[in-house]
Amino acid sequence: MSKLYSNELKALVAVENVLEMSAILQDHCMTVQRFDYDCERERNSSGETYGPTNPVVLEFTIRVNDPADARPFYSYLASNSHFQLSFLFNATFNDNKRLKDYEDGMVVDGYVVSIDEDYSASKNELANDEQMLLTVKVLLLNTTYLGIERNYKSIFIHH
Repeated sequence: MSKLYSNELKALVAVENVLEMSAILQDHCMTVQRFDYDCERERNSSGETYGPTNPVVLEFTIRVNDPADARPFYSYLASNSHFQLSFLFNATFNDNKRLKDYEDGMVVDGYVVSIDEDYSASKNELANDEQMLLTVKVLLLNTTYLGIERNYKSIFIHH
């Protein structure tokens, strides 16, 4: 039985830094199906962090309607250069389909280390016959957590 994946924008990813570019277009965003990462630091007996952050791999799965939308990920994998991604949660867009607001999010800087593709025979909202799920693994350099009213905190990851 095939699955129909939602296009609800509870979580989305854009291959741009939302802190540097506030006019992100809705068409440049992809729906996040799932993401997983574990960012840990050592803590002393008082609970304060110390020492470097351990290397972190962020793994996320997005639904891609058009294979051309996946090009940036393959490009960064082939070039072996770091890039930035913005994950935004509960984002809203204005009438011009530009980012209006978001509840919270994070901007990650890292290297693509692997990409897996999974094709589905179900139909998406555009009635295309095929959807592609792209699972991307990124070795993180740093993570900036975005909060309400654009408050943010950066965590730098040492390798």
